[in-house]
Amino acid sequence: MTRPGVMRVAKKKGRPTKVGDLIVLSCVGVVTYYSYPPKQNLLAWIFGVPAVLMFWFLFLMPTKCDYMTQRLKPCDRSVRGKARGCRDHGRWKRDAIFATVGRRNPGQRFRMMWSAPATSPMPVPARPPRDKASREANATRGAYNLVMLIATVVSAIAAVVALVPR
Repeated sequence: MTRPGVMRVAKKKGRPTKVGDLIVLSCVGVVTYYSYPPKQNLLAWIFGVPAVLMFWFLFLMPTKCDYMTQRLKPCDRSVRGKARGCRDHGRWKRDAIFATVGRRNPGQRFRMMWSAPATSPMPVPARPPRDKASREANATRGAYNLVMLIATVVSAIAAVVALVPR
């Protein structure tokens, strides 16, 4: 019971810590170690442990936004994962991540452009004219895509075989 005129201060929720997350990951690792012994499931351990740690590092680890602001200092707001940004910088951080691998953020297609001009964009031709160089570039890209598809299917089959108990 509080005295009149005295305000109760709500208890602040504790921030997530790396140590707390590592304790949970360690417990999951111990349970997994005894459920799937490395001697019987070596490939699952070789690929699974780095994948889980990378997922935790990119999306779950408590860290700072670290987006370089206009004042040339990193943003110090708390976020979960190195791949995420705070509420102000999340969009630009994702754009920068995609730009580092030479791609465009697919989420840009769904963004509303409030400051866009009222005029409609120029119509894009249904099929642009092709020259010989672009046809050859598409053929090499097709060959590359086929090789990547085959490698993906082979690795998926290897992962399934590795996870099948013997």
